[in-house]
Amino acid sequence: MGYFFGQKIIQKSLVFLCLFSSGVIYAQNVDSILQEYNKKNDLSQKTIDENKGHLVLFTREKLERMHAKTLKDVFKTTPVIYYHENRQALPDPLTSGAFEPYRSNFIRLYVDGVEITQGWMGSGLMLYGDVNIDFVDHIEFYYAVPSFEAAVEPAYLTVFLYSKDPQRDGGGKLDLTGGSRGYNSQSISYGEQTEDLSYMVNLSHTNAKRETIDNGTSTPLSRDFERTQLFSYIKKEDQIFHLQVMKKNTDSLAGMSWDATPLVSQMDYLNVHMDYGIDFSEHWRAQVAYDWLKTDMAQADELPLLWRDALGSNIFNGEYKNSTYSAELTYKETIGNNRITAGIKGRYKELDSFTRDGQDALITPFTTEKIATAFFQDQYALSEQQLLTLGISYNHISRNGGVEDDSLLQLRLGYIYTSEHWSYKAYLYRAQFALEPLVRYLDLPNYEDVDPQTTIAITQELAYSEENYRLRLMLLFMQDEDGLVQNNGAGETKYFFTIVNYDYDFDMDNKVNLQLYYAHYQDIFDLDKLEDMSGYLSFTNSYENFDFYNGVVYHSNSLDNWKSYFDLTSSVSWNIDQDLTVTLKGDNLLNKAKKTNLFRVDPTTGSMLEPLQVSPIDQRITLELEYIF
Repeated sequence: MGYFFGQKIIQKSLVFLCLFSSGVIYAQNVDSILQEYNKKNDLSQKTIDENKGHLVLFTREKLERMHAKTLKDVFKTTPVIYYHENRQALPDPLTSGAFEPYRSNFIRLYVDGVEITQGWMGSGLMLYGDVNIDFVDHIEFYYAVPSFEAAVEPAYLTVFLYSKDPQRDGGGKLDLTGGSRGYNSQSISYGEQTEDLSYMVNLSHTNAKRETIDNGTSTPLSRDFERTQLFSYIKKEDQIFHLQVMKKNTDSLAGMSWDATPLVSQMDYLNVHMDYGIDFSEHWRAQVAYDWLKTDMAQADELPLLWRDALGSNIFNGEYKNSTYSAELTYKETIGNNRITAGIKGRYKELDSFTRDGQDALITPFTTEKIATAFFQDQYALSEQQLLTLGISYNHISRNGGVEDDSLLQLRLGYIYTSEHWSYKAYLYRAQFALEPLVRYLDLPNYEDVDPQTTIAITQELAYSEENYRLRLMLLFMQDEDGLVQNNGAGETKYFFTIVNYDYDFDMDNKVNLQLYYAHYQDIFDLDKLEDMSGYLSFTNSYENFDFYNGVVYHSNSLDNWKSYFDLTSSVSWNIDQDLTVTLKGDNLLNKAKKTNLFRVDPTTGSMLEPLQVSPIDQRITLELEYIF
């Protein structure tokens, strides 16, 4: 939600508390702790929920200073889990570069608090990982297991995009961008606030001409795409309806070719998302959502393709349609010193159809997955400065086609402390994750019965702030039991992360941000040990009618023998007047952004070929014109 919406909520809450202070002293304690923690961790005081996890926030000001046009521009700067693309050129931060379906299903993406999902095919991040964000006000990344109020299915990382509010951004905006290799994008938005309702519409088109990847043949791999997307909503005081449509036609890089030398590699997507939410009262809220995806695949190679539905052929022309239905009912109540939230949620995923060469080819008995969830959370005020949170969630997943059902239990215990300058939070988690339906579908005989993965985690965060600076330290430890991705080693996968953030404001116009990250993994990807490091340093400056941004992302890990990667982004904006701005921007200016392996196999011998080195970040120069009307 937008800035003024958040301000009104805070103002109304303060008035309410003053009127009823004599009878709800502990309710005051809960609210004051939450508001104080939000104030310390978000200067814009937007939609932050401290109980969702450990936050990395991109405010409206920061997004505008970065001139971030897509979620990819933001995601590439985050710690722990950062932007990657898989062998089909889809956003897939957890990809290993091997021959696997979509891997980032435990990253969940939300728009205005409602999850976008591709259901049968995977997380909503699959298409929205590089979505145009002209409609977005601010973005919140929450690390570790989220609060159960937010998620229908378990997650490691939740990404929340909040749209602009016409009360602040009424009227229209036109954005035109052109750049290297013929890259171009156009976006137009219009929003209006009336007495009874508000609405917003954003329509954008992107024709991304991207860098090709040399695969040793005369035809390099292509990952160009053309995308048209619609974002819209209409809302009243107690109701909201979203409609989102995306059509994306992509050159899918290596696609289904074992050795990454496809003759044809094309995947086209048409995605529709609708949701409706209503507040029946201050306690009860209901929400329903529908997601539909059509995927057209055209693949050809000189040798057989790796896709199961190709049936050993070297040519595949297939079309998949899948639907996802979601619903939830939540209840909130403050009783004494307890803020209680409870609810039930449900999700139904279905593979509607699969055709090959225009003929019905859906023969698998496994086509549906049903998820029923019940949760309970309590936030208990120990004092005016301390808060204890407790959550429990139970998920039951049932499937057709003789595939085993799963029952998952999630537990979450948290503690929050805040004072004038210091804040501290800690969480203890127990989470379980089930194998995604697409993985089962592609190899049903081997995946009819797979034990869920259990993850145990403890996380801590300590922050100190003054008027013009803030320092924060985050520590995360996780251990997987019965991992869904099995290692050849005998040990269980363990993760240790540490993140340091430092923000310093010289004045209103000159600011610096530093982020350092280190991770140590044990028994992961069939490795005994893996170490990973990254950093992000940015400077934002303003002088008269000009704004400057310089940011560099650093990556290095033991898998690459500690090779250093640098992604330098710079921009300068000329604010001609309050309605017209021209921006010159350079992405990956040094052409040294992080690269990852895309593995290859010789299908005639089965031997491994030298992997390709692929960076998801293109080197690009763009010129942007922005006009507000």
